[in-house]
Amino acid sequence: MEEPVKVQVSGIAQVETPYGLTPVLFLEDERERVLAIAIGGAEASSIAAAIRGFQPPAPNTHDFMMKVLSEVNVKVKRGEIYDLESNRFLARLVIESSGNEIEVDGRPSDIIALTVRAGADIYVAEEVMREASIEKSVLLREAEKSEREDTEEESGEDIE
Repeated sequence: MEEPVKVQVSGIAQVETPYGLTPVLFLEDERERVLAIAIGGAEASSIAAAIRGFQPPAPNTHDFMMKVLSEVNVKVKRGEIYDLESNRFLARLVIESSGNEIEVDGRPSDIIALTVRAGADIYVAEEVMREASIEKSVLLREAEKSEREDTEEESGEDIE
């Protein structure tokens, strides 16, 4: 079994899908492979707030959960995206309680929201990165192409 790959949150964007605008979380490894994960709007806001260090006047669900974990002396060790099943990422939070590591499965967005708040590392299985990531350079070229097409459509130019 290959070692999982350490990633970081490289951004969150709204992406047009057949279902309308959808928040997408981008995770990037040191080889500049990007994993895009569609997430909910509340989770996107929560992750973005944690990255910026924003503290809302009343805690959101992820802030509340971190407070609960802290109060019962549980430490977030890391987040892991360990598999891809039926186009769905499988993730777990690895926590430490009384010297024991415990793995708790959850939605990738919740796992990442908690991991970011804890300042812990996020890992993705190498097999998942190979299967579902895209090279950053390819992603940027696609974004530039899409922007050009949008600009041409707005100006009334024909697209070839």
